[in-house]
Amino acid sequence: MTAIWEGLTSALGNFFSYIVVAVSALVLLYIILYVLFLKFRHDAAKRMRRYRLLYILGIPGMLILLLFNYLPMGSLFMAFEDYDPWKGLGASPFVGFKHFARLFADAKFYQMLRNTLTISLLSLVTFPAPIILALLLNEVRSSAFKKTIQTTVYLPHFLSWTIVVSLTFFLLSSEQGLVNKLIISMGGTKRAFLFDKSIIYLIIVIQGVWKGVGWGSIVYLAAIAGIDQGLYEAAKIDGANKFQSIIHITLPCILPTVAVMLILKMGSIISVDFEQVLLMTNALVKEKLDVFEVYIYENGVKSGSTEFSYTTAIGMFKSVISTILVLTTNRIVSSNGMKGII
Repeated sequence: MTAIWEGLTSALGNFFSYIVVAVSALVLLYIILYVLFLKFRHDAAKRMRRYRLLYILGIPGMLILLLFNYLPMGSLFMAFEDYDPWKGLGASPFVGFKHFARLFADAKFYQMLRNTLTISLLSLVTFPAPIILALLLNEVRSSAFKKTIQTTVYLPHFLSWTIVVSLTFFLLSSEQGLVNKLIISMGGTKRAFLFDKSIIYLIIVIQGVWKGVGWGSIVYLAAIAGIDQGLYEAAKIDGANKFQSIIHITLPCILPTVAVMLILKMGSIISVDFEQVLLMTNALVKEKLDVFEVYIYENGVKSGSTEFSYTTAIGMFKSVISTILVLTTNRIVSSNGMKGII
Protein backbone atom coordinates (compact mmCIF):
# COMPACT_ATOMS: atom_id res chain seq x y z
CA MET A 1 0.00 0.00 0.00
CA THR A 2 2.89 2.36 0.80
CA ALA A 3 4.39 1.79 -2.64
CA ILE A 4 1.00 2.43 -4.27
CA TRP A 5 0.52 5.63 -2.26
CA GLU A 6 4.00 6.90 -3.12
CA GLY A 7 3.36 6.11 -6.77
CA LEU A 8 0.06 7.98 -6.73
CA THR A 9 1.53 11.05 -4.97
CA SER A 10 4.49 11.07 -7.35
CA ALA A 11 2.17 10.92 -10.36
CA LEU A 12 -0.07 13.60 -8.83
CA GLY A 13 2.93 15.85 -8.14
CA ASN A 14 4.25 15.51 -11.70
CA PHE A 15 0.74 16.04 -13.09
CA PHE A 16 0.29 19.20 -10.98
CA SER A 17 3.67 20.54 -12.09
CA TYR A 18 2.83 19.95 -15.74
CA ILE A 19 -0.56 21.61 -15.27
CA VAL A 20 1.00 24.70 -13.67
CA VAL A 21 3.59 25.00 -16.42
CA ALA A 22 0.97 24.46 -19.13
CA VAL A 23 -1.41 27.03 -17.62
CA SER A 24 1.44 29.53 -17.24
CA ALA A 25 2.47 29.04 -20.86
CA LEU A 26 -1.15 29.47 -21.98
CA VAL A 27 -1.46 32.69 -19.96
CA LEU A 28 1.70 34.06 -21.57
CA LEU A 29 0.48 32.99 -25.01
CA TYR A 30 -2.90 34.62 -24.35
CA ILE A 31 -1.22 37.90 -23.38
CA ILE A 32 0.88 37.84 -26.54
CA LEU A 33 -2.11 37.02 -28.74
CA TYR A 34 -4.24 39.63 -27.03
CA VAL A 35 -1.66 42.34 -27.62
CA LEU A 36 -0.91 41.28 -31.19
CA PHE A 37 -4.33 40.31 -32.50
CA LEU A 38 -7.25 41.16 -30.22
CA LYS A 39 -6.25 44.61 -29.04
CA PHE A 40 -4.95 45.58 -32.46
CA ARG A 41 -7.07 43.19 -34.52
CA HIS A 42 -7.86 45.77 -37.18
CA ASP A 43 -4.27 46.19 -38.28
CA ALA A 44 -2.42 43.33 -36.54
CA ALA A 45 -0.78 42.00 -39.70
CA LYS A 46 0.24 45.48 -40.78
CA ARG A 47 1.73 46.19 -37.36
CA MET A 48 3.65 42.92 -37.32
CA ARG A 49 5.14 43.61 -40.74
CA ARG A 50 6.00 47.19 -39.86
CA TYR A 51 7.53 46.39 -36.48
CA ARG A 52 8.81 42.88 -37.23
CA LEU A 53 12.32 43.71 -36.05
CA LEU A 54 10.98 44.91 -32.70
CA TYR A 55 8.97 41.69 -32.28
CA ILE A 56 12.08 39.67 -33.11
CA LEU A 57 14.04 41.66 -30.52
CA GLY A 58 11.30 40.89 -28.00
CA ILE A 59 11.61 37.11 -28.42
CA PRO A 60 14.62 36.73 -26.04
CA GLY A 61 12.77 38.69 -23.38
CA MET A 62 9.70 36.50 -23.76
CA LEU A 63 11.84 33.36 -23.53
CA ILE A 64 13.54 34.66 -20.37
CA LEU A 65 10.13 35.48 -18.89
CA LEU A 66 8.93 31.95 -19.68
CA LEU A 67 12.06 30.19 -18.40
CA PHE A 68 12.62 32.18 -15.21
CA ASN A 69 9.11 33.30 -14.24
CA TYR A 70 6.62 30.75 -15.51
CA LEU A 71 8.39 27.39 -15.68
CA PRO A 72 9.64 27.57 -12.05
CA MET A 73 6.02 27.92 -10.92
CA GLY A 74 5.76 24.14 -11.21
CA SER A 75 7.86 23.94 -8.04
CA LEU A 76 5.00 25.51 -6.07
CA PHE A 77 3.75 21.96 -5.60
CA MET A 78 6.52 21.70 -3.00
CA ALA A 79 4.15 23.53 -0.62
CA PHE A 80 1.86 20.47 -0.67
CA GLU A 81 4.62 17.94 0.03
CA ASP A 82 7.14 17.09 2.72
CA TYR A 83 9.84 17.88 0.21
CA ASP A 84 12.92 15.68 0.27
CA PRO A 85 15.74 16.83 -2.05
CA TRP A 86 16.87 13.22 -2.45
CA LYS A 87 13.46 12.09 -3.70
CA GLY A 88 12.71 15.22 -5.70
CA LEU A 89 9.53 17.09 -6.52
CA GLY A 90 6.57 14.79 -7.02
CA ALA A 91 8.23 11.78 -5.39
CA SER A 92 8.20 13.33 -1.91
CA PRO A 93 5.27 12.47 0.41
CA PHE A 94 2.10 14.41 -0.42
CA VAL A 95 0.66 16.16 2.66
CA GLY A 96 -1.99 18.45 1.20
CA PHE A 97 -2.54 21.66 3.17
CA LYS A 98 -0.49 20.53 6.17
CA HIS A 99 2.06 23.34 5.86
CA PHE A 100 -0.63 25.99 5.43
CA ALA A 101 -2.42 24.72 8.54
CA ARG A 102 0.88 24.85 10.41
CA LEU A 103 1.47 28.39 9.16
CA PHE A 104 -1.91 29.69 10.32
CA ALA A 105 -1.61 27.88 13.67
CA ASP A 106 1.84 29.34 14.37
CA ALA A 107 1.72 32.36 16.69
CA LYS A 108 4.83 33.70 14.97
CA PHE A 109 2.85 33.94 11.72
CA TYR A 110 0.66 36.71 13.13
CA GLN A 111 3.70 38.52 14.48
CA MET A 112 5.37 38.39 11.06
CA LEU A 113 2.14 39.48 9.36
CA ARG A 114 1.73 42.40 11.77
CA ASN A 115 5.32 43.55 11.30
CA THR A 116 5.17 43.21 7.52
CA LEU A 117 1.88 45.09 7.24
CA THR A 118 3.07 47.81 9.63
CA ILE A 119 6.20 48.51 7.58
CA SER A 120 4.30 48.28 4.28
CA LEU A 121 1.44 50.54 5.39
CA LEU A 122 3.89 53.13 6.73
CA SER A 123 5.65 52.98 3.37
CA LEU A 124 2.27 53.41 1.64
CA VAL A 125 1.76 56.62 3.60
CA THR A 126 4.87 57.97 1.85
CA PHE A 127 3.46 57.04 -1.58
CA PRO A 128 2.75 60.73 -2.47
CA ALA A 129 6.41 61.71 -1.84
CA PRO A 130 7.63 61.06 -5.44
CA ILE A 131 4.55 62.88 -6.78
CA ILE A 132 5.28 65.95 -4.64
CA LEU A 133 8.95 65.88 -5.68
CA ALA A 134 7.98 65.65 -9.37
CA LEU A 135 5.60 68.61 -9.00
CA LEU A 136 8.32 70.68 -7.32
CA LEU A 137 10.95 69.77 -9.91
CA ASN A 138 8.54 70.64 -12.71
CA GLU A 139 8.28 74.19 -11.38
CA VAL A 140 12.06 74.73 -11.38
CA ARG A 141 12.95 76.97 -14.31
CA SER A 142 16.74 76.94 -14.07
CA SER A 143 17.89 74.01 -16.19
CA ALA A 144 21.29 73.69 -14.46
CA PHE A 145 19.78 73.80 -10.98
CA LYS A 146 17.08 71.30 -11.96
CA LYS A 147 19.62 68.82 -13.34
CA THR A 148 21.73 69.17 -10.20
CA ILE A 149 18.75 68.43 -7.96
CA GLN A 150 17.66 65.50 -10.11
CA THR A 151 21.13 63.94 -10.04
CA THR A 152 21.27 64.40 -6.27
CA VAL A 153 17.93 62.74 -5.58
CA TYR A 154 18.45 59.94 -8.13
CA LEU A 155 21.84 58.89 -6.75
CA PRO A 156 20.62 57.06 -3.60
CA HIS A 157 18.69 54.61 -5.78
CA PHE A 158 21.97 53.22 -7.10
CA LEU A 159 23.39 52.62 -3.62
CA SER A 160 23.04 49.12 -2.19
CA TRP A 161 21.19 48.60 1.07
CA THR A 162 24.53 47.67 2.64
CA ILE A 163 25.79 51.20 1.98
CA VAL A 164 22.52 52.80 3.10
CA VAL A 165 22.53 50.86 6.37
CA SER A 166 26.21 51.71 6.89
CA LEU A 167 25.42 55.42 6.45
CA THR A 168 22.56 55.02 8.92
CA PHE A 169 24.96 53.43 11.40
CA PHE A 170 27.44 56.30 11.11
CA LEU A 171 24.62 58.78 11.65
CA LEU A 172 22.71 57.06 14.48
CA SER A 173 25.25 54.86 16.25
CA SER A 174 25.29 55.47 20.00
CA GLU A 175 29.11 55.55 20.06
CA GLN A 176 30.18 56.99 16.70
CA GLY A 177 26.96 58.47 15.35
CA LEU A 178 26.96 62.07 14.17
CA VAL A 179 23.48 62.69 15.61
CA ASN A 180 24.49 61.56 19.11
CA LYS A 181 27.66 63.67 18.95
CA LEU A 182 25.51 66.72 18.17
CA ILE A 183 23.13 65.85 21.01
CA ILE A 184 26.02 65.51 23.47
CA SER A 185 27.60 68.78 22.25
CA MET A 186 24.33 70.54 23.09
CA GLY A 187 24.27 69.06 26.59
CA GLY A 188 21.90 66.19 25.90
CA THR A 189 22.15 62.46 26.57
CA LYS A 190 23.06 60.05 23.84
CA ARG A 191 20.38 57.63 22.65
CA ALA A 192 20.69 54.16 21.11
CA PHE A 193 18.48 54.87 18.09
CA LEU A 194 19.27 51.60 16.28
CA PHE A 195 18.25 49.55 19.33
CA ASP A 196 15.06 51.47 20.09
CA LYS A 197 11.88 49.51 19.25
CA SER A 198 9.75 52.65 19.34
CA ILE A 199 11.48 54.34 16.39
CA ILE A 200 12.90 51.47 14.34
CA TYR A 201 9.92 51.58 11.94
CA LEU A 202 10.43 55.31 11.44
CA ILE A 203 14.10 54.71 10.56
CA ILE A 204 13.10 51.98 8.07
CA VAL A 205 10.57 54.26 6.37
CA ILE A 206 12.97 57.23 6.19
CA GLN A 207 15.61 54.99 4.62
CA GLY A 208 13.11 53.82 2.00
CA VAL A 209 11.98 57.34 1.15
CA TRP A 210 15.53 58.67 0.88
CA LYS A 211 16.58 55.80 -1.36
CA GLY A 212 13.53 55.66 -3.62
CA VAL A 213 11.83 59.04 -3.81
CA GLY A 214 14.06 60.41 -6.57
CA TRP A 215 13.86 57.34 -8.78
CA GLY A 216 10.11 57.09 -8.22
CA SER A 217 9.59 60.67 -9.39
CA ILE A 218 10.89 59.86 -12.91
CA VAL A 219 7.60 58.27 -13.94
CA TYR A 220 5.61 61.28 -12.77
CA LEU A 221 7.98 63.75 -14.42
CA ALA A 222 7.49 61.89 -17.69
CA ALA A 223 3.70 62.03 -17.23
CA ILE A 224 3.86 65.77 -16.49
CA ALA A 225 6.03 66.35 -19.58
CA GLY A 226 3.25 64.85 -21.72
CA ILE A 227 0.62 67.37 -20.60
CA ASP A 228 -0.53 69.81 -23.29
CA GLN A 229 1.08 73.17 -22.51
CA GLY A 230 -1.94 74.89 -24.04
CA LEU A 231 -3.90 73.97 -20.92
CA TYR A 232 -1.52 75.97 -18.74
CA GLU A 233 -1.60 78.93 -21.12
CA ALA A 234 -5.41 78.93 -21.08
CA ALA A 235 -5.42 78.73 -17.28
CA LYS A 236 -2.96 81.63 -17.08
CA ILE A 237 -5.19 83.74 -19.30
CA ASP A 238 -8.11 82.93 -16.99
CA GLY A 239 -6.09 84.23 -14.03
CA ALA A 240 -5.05 80.92 -12.46
CA ASN A 241 -1.88 80.97 -10.34
CA LYS A 242 0.74 78.19 -10.16
CA PHE A 243 -0.95 76.35 -7.30
CA GLN A 244 -4.33 76.41 -9.02
CA SER A 245 -2.76 75.11 -12.24
CA ILE A 246 -1.24 72.21 -10.33
CA ILE A 247 -4.53 71.35 -8.62
CA HIS A 248 -6.79 71.67 -11.65
CA ILE A 249 -4.49 70.65 -14.53
CA THR A 250 -1.35 68.78 -13.48
CA LEU A 251 -2.85 66.44 -10.89
CA PRO A 252 -5.90 65.41 -12.96
CA CYS A 253 -3.70 64.76 -15.99
CA ILE A 254 -1.26 62.51 -14.12
CA LEU A 255 -4.00 60.75 -12.14
CA PRO A 256 -4.05 57.69 -14.48
CA THR A 257 -0.30 57.27 -13.94
CA VAL A 258 -0.78 57.61 -10.18
CA ALA A 259 -3.51 54.95 -10.30
CA VAL A 260 -1.26 52.47 -12.14
CA MET A 261 1.62 53.05 -9.73
CA LEU A 262 -0.75 52.60 -6.78
CA ILE A 263 -1.96 49.27 -8.19
CA LEU A 264 1.64 48.08 -8.54
CA LYS A 265 2.42 49.33 -5.03
CA MET A 266 -0.47 47.34 -3.60
CA GLY A 267 1.07 44.21 -5.10
CA SER A 268 4.00 44.57 -2.71
CA ILE A 269 2.01 45.58 0.36
CA ILE A 270 2.73 42.24 2.03
CA SER A 271 6.43 42.35 1.14
CA VAL A 272 9.34 44.40 2.44
CA ASP A 273 12.91 44.98 1.27
CA PHE A 274 14.64 41.83 2.48
CA GLU A 275 18.18 43.24 2.51
CA GLN A 276 17.14 46.38 4.35
CA VAL A 277 15.31 44.55 7.13
CA LEU A 278 17.95 41.83 7.46
CA LEU A 279 20.77 44.37 7.82
CA MET A 280 18.81 46.55 10.27
CA THR A 281 17.91 43.60 12.50
CA ASN A 282 19.61 43.16 15.85
CA ALA A 283 18.72 41.27 19.01
CA LEU A 284 16.85 44.19 20.60
CA VAL A 285 14.61 45.03 17.63
CA LYS A 286 14.25 41.56 16.11
CA GLU A 287 10.73 41.30 17.53
CA LYS A 288 9.71 44.33 15.45
CA LEU A 289 11.60 43.31 12.30
CA ASP A 290 10.71 39.62 12.19
CA VAL A 291 9.06 39.53 8.74
CA PHE A 292 8.25 36.83 6.17
CA GLU A 293 11.31 37.46 3.99
CA VAL A 294 13.80 37.06 6.83
CA TYR A 295 11.97 34.00 8.15
CA ILE A 296 12.03 32.36 4.71
CA TYR A 297 15.74 33.09 4.39
CA GLU A 298 16.58 31.69 7.81
CA ASN A 299 14.46 28.56 7.45
CA GLY A 300 14.61 27.81 3.74
CA VAL A 301 17.87 29.19 2.37
CA LYS A 302 20.35 29.57 5.19
CA SER A 303 22.91 26.77 5.59
CA GLY A 304 21.45 23.77 7.41
CA SER A 305 17.79 24.72 6.92
CA THR A 306 15.43 22.05 5.59
CA GLU A 307 12.03 23.76 5.81
CA PHE A 308 11.69 23.95 2.04
CA SER A 309 8.00 23.02 1.89
CA TYR A 310 6.99 25.25 4.78
CA THR A 311 8.78 28.31 3.43
CA THR A 312 7.32 27.64 -0.03
CA ALA A 313 3.88 27.67 1.57
CA ILE A 314 4.68 31.06 3.12
CA GLY A 315 5.78 32.38 -0.26
CA MET A 316 2.61 31.05 -1.91
CA PHE A 317 0.48 32.69 0.78
CA LYS A 318 2.17 36.03 0.09
CA SER A 319 1.70 35.65 -3.67
CA VAL A 320 -2.00 34.87 -3.32
CA ILE A 321 -2.60 37.87 -1.05
CA SER A 322 -0.62 40.16 -3.38
CA THR A 323 -2.63 38.97 -6.38
CA ILE A 324 -5.91 39.59 -4.57
CA LEU A 325 -4.80 43.10 -3.56
CA VAL A 326 -3.72 43.94 -7.13
CA LEU A 327 -6.98 42.67 -8.64
CA THR A 328 -9.08 44.45 -6.00
CA THR A 329 -7.25 47.76 -6.44
CA ASN A 330 -7.45 47.41 -10.20
CA ARG A 331 -11.22 46.84 -9.97
CA ILE A 332 -11.66 49.91 -7.75
CA VAL A 333 -9.60 52.04 -10.14
CA SER A 334 -11.53 50.76 -13.17
CA SER A 335 -14.88 51.33 -11.49
CA ASN A 336 -13.94 55.00 -11.01
CA GLY A 337 -13.50 55.54 -14.74
CA MET A 338 -9.73 55.16 -14.94
CA LYS A 339 -7.74 52.59 -16.85
CA GLY A 340 -6.15 49.87 -14.76
CA ILE A 341 -3.38 47.46 -15.66
CA ILE A 342 -5.65 44.57 -16.63
